[in-house]
Amino acid sequence: MTYKESLEYLSSLGRFGIKLGLERTQALLRALGDPHDLFQGVHVAGTNGKGSVCAMLASILQAAGYRVGLMPKPHLVSYTERIQVDQRSITEADFAALLTEVQPVINQVAAELGPPTEFEILTSAALYHFARAGI
Repeated sequence: MTYKESLEYLSSLGRFGIKLGLERTQALLRALGDPHDLFQGVHVAGTNGKGSVCAMLASILQAAGYRVGLMPKPHLVSYTERIQVDQRSITEADFAALLTEVQPVINQVAAELGPPTEFEILTSAALYHFARAGI
């Protein structure tokens, strides 16, 4: 699919809204080979300031020589900002290729557990991308 088609695909999932539980995310990650187990991560949660904390942590870790993956939300200009490696957004072509690659897994999970949400898909795809990027 193209970049535009990948965005249309993700926006079409909005109709499924929020779904509680981790089953779909766990199934997506399992089907992708558990990419999150291949690197160390920091999860920043809370009400306010997550973006600033993540940006500072990413800069510190990168200055210390680590490769850093970042998933800021919301994006400011381009949807590709939501998947970053070493402060560089994924390219539109790589984003489209990533979604094309994980789409069969998405369809498999949807058939078993119901359609994953946009957030579940983006999280799983980003972690898969990070693992392949050597984070």
